[in-house]
Amino acid sequence: MLIHILLLLGGCVLLYTGATWLVRGASELATALNIPKAIVGLLLVAFGTSAPELIVNLIAAYDGETSFALANVSGSNLTNLLVGFGLCGVLVGLAISWRTFVLDLWALVLSATIPMVILLWQGHMSIWAVAPFMVGVLGYIWTLRRRFQEHVPAEIERDHLHPLLSSLLFLLGAAVLYGGGHLVLTGAIAIAENLKIEASLVGLTLVAAGTSIPDAVASIVAARRGEHDIAVGNLLGSNIANILVVLSGTLLAAWFGADTIRLEADAWTKWDYTAVLAASVGFFGVAARWGRIGRAGGILMIACFCLYMGLRVYWSL
Repeated sequence: MLIHILLLLGGCVLLYTGATWLVRGASELATALNIPKAIVGLLLVAFGTSAPELIVNLIAAYDGETSFALANVSGSNLTNLLVGFGLCGVLVGLAISWRTFVLDLWALVLSATIPMVILLWQGHMSIWAVAPFMVGVLGYIWTLRRRFQEHVPAEIERDHLHPLLSSLLFLLGAAVLYGGGHLVLTGAIAIAENLKIEASLVGLTLVAAGTSIPDAVASIVAARRGEHDIAVGNLLGSNIANILVVLSGTLLAAWFGADTIRLEADAWTKWDYTAVLAASVGFFGVAARWGRIGRAGGILMIACFCLYMGLRVYWSL
């Protein structure tokens, strides 16, 4: 058990280091190429920090652990929304630009609605669900392309890293993040096996937390550096990608690997995706009404997460 705990701690150190490099690389690249930092957060940082969720789910679905894969996505999104944004609010105070992220906030709510409706209607997720997910991905990418084209070029700051060095720093940060996430995941799974916890509950809690740490840490580092658009864009983009991209990949991996055309969900998974939608709607309301998350709001978000997870574990045992 001690070795597994050390793996968790070592993974966390790598995650913080990787997040620092990734955020700095993304920020410098945005400055050098005159790209809006919100778009960098939504695409580059979000994709880099969402890689652990994608890889874990592809492996789990290919091996037939479909309930585990579904629970990992819902747990990751809850962690990002309530813990990631909550910690940013507590530690720094996070400004959310409604004008910048209005389309992303709508995409957040709409993407969370799709799996909840499917699971409540069918009780499982069939391979045909890839269609609405792919439509959502294409539509979202189209909005990002339109926003980038509408961006008015500003005078480029001269004090920045060369784009090649910025790209290398970003890629190195993503690689270190992946290594740290892998260590955290390995330690978490080993501890869960020793405690004899069921697969879906492990996916919702320990594994989801392990794969979401890169997202949360990257946003906290970005917020502390004053890059609020990258911090917000990262977590929003990660949640949207987790549903539209990761669930699509999970369905296809299960189809090719486990030879099944649907992802099975237990009774509690429906409630988990309902909680994801509720948290998404709540975050939408906070962004629309106040445009920021302060210390009190951050504490409330983290408390809601702890309350739900505590009840979820209690009901499942």
